[in-house]
Amino acid sequence: MTRDEASQLEAEFGIAFPPVYRTAITNSYPFSDATEELDTDAESLRQSNQGCRRENPWGFPWRTNYWCIGGDGAGGFYFIDTKQDDSTVYYCDHEDMPSSIVDVDHISITPFSEFVDEVQQLERDMEKWEEDMKVKVANRKWWQVWIPRQWPPKPKG
Repeated sequence: MTRDEASQLEAEFGIAFPPVYRTAITNSYPFSDATEELDTDAESLRQSNQGCRRENPWGFPWRTNYWCIGGDGAGGFYFIDTKQDDSTVYYCDHEDMPSSIVDVDHISITPFSEFVDEVQQLERDMEKWEEDMKVKVANRKWWQVWIPRQWPPKPKG
C-alpha cells in the first residue's frame, strides 16, 4: 500500500493510523501480499472495515476508532484502536463474542511490534512448509501424491 492510499483510508474513515501501523502497511515491512494476519491491501482493508461497521458480528455498534488490520483465516480478525498510541493488537473471535463493547477492551493479545514479528515468523514457516511439500511431492509418482506410502495399511498384530 502506498502512503497516499493510507492517507485516503484515514480520510474516508475519519481516523488517524498510529505511526507504527502506518509504517507497517506502507511497504516498510517485508510482507507478502498473501498475509492474512496483517493485510496491506487498501481495497481489502476498506471492505473489511466497511463490513465491521455495517455488519458487526457482535450485534452492537463497532467503535469508529477501531480498525480491522487482518484476519486469522477462520473468521476471526485482528484490530487496533486508532485513538491509542500503545499499538496494542486486539483479536475478535467470531465464535467467542463478548457480551458488550466494554468486553472488547480486555481482549488484548500483543503489542504491535511482537505481532509483526509473529506474522513474519509465520510467513517464514509457511514458506518452509511449502518448500518441504514440493520436495515430498516431487519424489513421488503422480498416483502416490494422495496415497500414503504405506498403502495398503499393514495389518496390526
